[in-house]
Amino acid sequence: MKLVVAEKPSVMRDIAAVLGANQTNADGALCGNGYMVAAARGHLLRNKTPDEYEEYKKWDLSVLPIIPDFEFVPIEKNIDVLHTLAKLMNSREIDEIIEATDAGREGECIFRYIYNYVGCKKPVSRLWISSMTEASIRAGFDNLKPASEYDNLYSAGYTRSQIDWLWGMNLSRLYTHYFGGKCSIGRVRTAVLNMLVQREREITGFVKHPYYKLKLDNGAEWINEDEDSLPDRQSAEMLLEKCRNQPCKVVFLKSQTKKENRPLLFSLTSLQIAANEELGYTAAQTLNTMQSLYEKKLLTYPRTDSNYLTDDMAAILPERVRMLRCFDDMSAAVDWLLADGLNIDSRIINNAKVSDHHAIIPTENIGNAANAELSDDEKAILDLVINRFLVALSPQHEYIETEYIFDVAGESFKCKTKTTKEMGWRRFVKPDKNEANRMLSYSEGEIITVGNISIVEGETKPPKRYTESSLLKAMENIDRRIVDKELSEYVSERGLGTPATRAAIIEKIISDNYAERKEKNLVVTDIGMKMIDFVPDEVKSIEMTATMELQLSAIQNGTVSADDVIKSITNRIVTIIEAEKKKPHTPVIKPKYEPKAPIGKCPKCGGNVYKFVRDNKAVYYCENSPKSCFFRVYEDDFFFSAKGKTLTEAMMKTMLTKGEVKVCGLISKDKTKTYDAFIFVSDKSRTDKNGSTKVCFDMRFPDKSKKGGK
Repeated sequence: MKLVVAEKPSVMRDIAAVLGANQTNADGALCGNGYMVAAARGHLLRNKTPDEYEEYKKWDLSVLPIIPDFEFVPIEKNIDVLHTLAKLMNSREIDEIIEATDAGREGECIFRYIYNYVGCKKPVSRLWISSMTEASIRAGFDNLKPASEYDNLYSAGYTRSQIDWLWGMNLSRLYTHYFGGKCSIGRVRTAVLNMLVQREREITGFVKHPYYKLKLDNGAEWINEDEDSLPDRQSAEMLLEKCRNQPCKVVFLKSQTKKENRPLLFSLTSLQIAANEELGYTAAQTLNTMQSLYEKKLLTYPRTDSNYLTDDMAAILPERVRMLRCFDDMSAAVDWLLADGLNIDSRIINNAKVSDHHAIIPTENIGNAANAELSDDEKAILDLVINRFLVALSPQHEYIETEYIFDVAGESFKCKTKTTKEMGWRRFVKPDKNEANRMLSYSEGEIITVGNISIVEGETKPPKRYTESSLLKAMENIDRRIVDKELSEYVSERGLGTPATRAAIIEKIISDNYAERKEKNLVVTDIGMKMIDFVPDEVKSIEMTATMELQLSAIQNGTVSADDVIKSITNRIVTIIEAEKKKPHTPVIKPKYEPKAPIGKCPKCGGNVYKFVRDNKAVYYCENSPKSCFFRVYEDDFFFSAKGKTLTEAMMKTMLTKGEVKVCGLISKDKTKTYDAFIFVSDKSRTDKNGSTKVCFDMRFPDKSKKGGK
């Protein structure tokens, strides 16, 4: 029997329906026709945090650099799913596994992490599809690939995970120590924050200057060689007096037909940009909505960096357009487009610009969309994608541009007009309010009457703050900021970050309180400015992260080994740490909390026990933890929380000083009654699922000698 491993239950059900696997077994898998289809829940495993390695628990410079032998541990909420997959993968009735996680680097890692962790050795085939329709799934199963073809993809994904962990964990701890407060460092994230800070500096350092323009009543504006404005009002008024009541002659007239090419199909990033500009959606909101529409089989795979389709898809496009007649308000537009002929050229079909996945387009199930239950967000995103699909397949927009130059008392005034010749793709786009058309009709040499000449006052404006839309554009076109030619050429096709991670990068910057949303703008906070000023260029430069992306790409292409890349970046981290240790540092942030006195002595080793708060949760720890003592207890320790209590500082202090603490109102296991007991630290200990030693508690009852505990 073949075991198909999907990334999530909804995908499992879609695949099972196509395969005819309709029987549910005791493990929740769907079986039939020689297949067993099961599902993960996204990532089931994670890298251990430094706190989970005994030698790295202490936040101290002495433990840096942190370079562990990486270990994966189960994500607690999904541990039962992991156990089920381990059982199924290693079952005797399974002789082959089909990897059906998302077709991309992250999906590859999700499956491989599970496969390796459970010690499975069975042969694996890869299902690689770009939509969840029945036809796509069937075609994918007819063309399964050996998993080995994706070894380099996995290697690049795993390496990215490792270097991001090493970079973030080491440098966050390093600079938090010197900064005086939280200093969250990310390989890509810090470079993006630096872009926001640089823009804020450009804005605050900008000096405004007034300017003055002269305008005729037909819209023509004064020009003089390379200038189109005057620096002071006095000059403008003198020019106005010179031209007042003077004849106006058309001295130049030129008309030419121009074509405006239509926009490309959507990649994820270009869709996020459009959704932010037109709908005000965040990048994360757009990605989540796209994922839902993908799972509802209405749109193709969301996490794509391509704006193009492959040549084998050209034949499906006429029928895909015809399917859009299911939307009453699109029927006429579809008829027009089909009658005019689809514009299937190199702006649509380009194999060289499609890597893992093609552009986002409607699937062959789009005909069912009119009757589908969709949220408002889903309807809005679906409308954007359908509209862009029609736009991209439309003819070019043609217009006649006429340029006029007028002479008034020896001064030149210029204007341009546009007259639509063929609407083309613009019939699907709302007119731009800023492109109000002036209808002028003059002949060269004609003398016209100027009714009024006005002075228009303005002032130079600073750069605009980034919106999510403009920041995504800047991340995608980051090559314009890089001097190094090789790096610039590489990132010109990829940008900073990936389509799948850019939304999360922005959200993390905001959650770290380094920037905030104000209306549509992303505004750097004071702490964000200070953090960027504090860290060196090597940690925040786009060149640094672009270099690493180039190395990851080389791994995926098979031209560089993962071990060499990890070694190179590890050496760089070590160099940064050693250099910082030799520098004098003055904390930028005053600690919020002064060191407190110990609350008691450790019952395990006799060391001082302190309290600190992390993520709004109190932790009681021994000063010798974790090197020589395991005493470390959270306020929501299960022994207390299961009984309806929180371990307060007063309770812990009494326990440490008097050996036990009386707690009243403990809730029984069946939740039917309460009781009182004396609680104390047990002589015993326990080992958690990750192999770490944990403190145990016990209790005695006021009127009984017996004890009961965990």
